[in-house]
Amino acid sequence: MRTLEEVNRRLLDAIEEPPDTGEERRLDELAATFWERARRGEGLDAGYRCRVRYKLRTIAETTHDARARHLERARELLAERAASG
Repeated sequence: MRTLEEVNRRLLDAIEEPPDTGEERRLDELAATFWERARRGEGLDAGYRCRVRYKLRTIAETTHDARARHLERARELLAERAASG
C-alpha cells in the first residue's frame, strides 16, 4: 500500500502550501481516506481511483501552481497504480 501512503503525503504537502484557498478541508478528507485505506491494507477499485483523479484535477486547475504540482503528482501516482494492476 506504499502508493496510498505516497498519495497521502502529496495531499498533505498540497495542504501545507500557502496561501490557504478553502480547498484544504476537502484535501484533508481525501488524505485521511488514503491513510486509512493504506493502514487497513485496502486497495482502490478503478471507479474510486477515477473519481479521485478527477477531483484532484479539478482542484489543481483552480489553485495556485505550488499546490497544483503536488496534486498532479498524486494523480500520477494513482495512474501508475492503475497501470500496474
